[in-house]
Amino acid sequence: MTKIKVFSAPMAGVSDYPFRQILRQFGNQILFSEMIGVETLVHAHPKTLKMMTFQKEDNIVVQLVGANPKHMAKAAAIVSDLGVVGIDINMGCPVKKLIQNHSGAMLMQDQDLACRLVEFVKKSTALPVSVKTRLGWENSQDILSFAPRLVSAGADQIEIHARTKQMGYSGKANWSALKEIKLPVPLVVNGNIENSTSAQMALEQSGAEAVMVGRALLGHPWLLTEIETGSYPKIKMQDLILCHLDLLLSHYGHAGLYVVRKHLAWYASHKKGVAKWREKMYLEENEERLKNLIKDFWEE
Repeated sequence: MTKIKVFSAPMAGVSDYPFRQILRQFGNQILFSEMIGVETLVHAHPKTLKMMTFQKEDNIVVQLVGANPKHMAKAAAIVSDLGVVGIDINMGCPVKKLIQNHSGAMLMQDQDLACRLVEFVKKSTALPVSVKTRLGWENSQDILSFAPRLVSAGADQIEIHARTKQMGYSGKANWSALKEIKLPVPLVVNGNIENSTSAQMALEQSGAEAVMVGRALLGHPWLLTEIETGSYPKIKMQDLILCHLDLLLSHYGHAGLYVVRKHLAWYASHKKGVAKWREKMYLEENEERLKNLIKDFWEE
């Protein structure tokens, strides 16, 4: 079986250093960081600086989000010195805060600004520059003119979430809408890719060179390797989850106890008795007692 080229998608509040370390237990694919706001980065906001752990890692692409070309370029220059392998520009996130700031998916509505952002970043770094976007605002045909403009501005790769901004994360991703896009750079398809079968279908229907996996990784951090190789890795869930908790506690301190709750809910989503266990888990404030709850629930 031919290996499928697969990337992890940048997920806000998820793709942090501990999560990437868990993904690394299964393979060495290129991982995208959670999106980093260029305004908070250039102004050295402590929370943003906490995210800058990239010197410790291999094969990391940093995703930046913003709408100021000069600040985007400065942020790109900063992260270029941290050993990363690429810089990605977010032009697809549909959340209201980014739309109001004229960034994220709003850049599809201002293609001139979008291209200036790419041009400024290209001038500030020797690293490959990619763009993650969507099919369009409402019309899935928008990408046919947008993607070539981004490449002309200097983008070295385009990743497309095969939904429009108005769809958000609902409805079925339209992989075949990418088939008409002809670019001289790699095209990556994203959206509704949940296993090896859907990854292969997405590649066939889109004509893309690679796939990007996002929400399907939640609770299934081995999925990149499963898709890449077509084989299911051997997993001991209890050890994996306890390791994830320890990484979060090491990175965030006691606050890791609260960050881990969403991950525990994802890990446990298909288990019997999860509702009652989840209630106990959400109320637990003690690290050792939480570890015991995990051990009891995932007794293997």
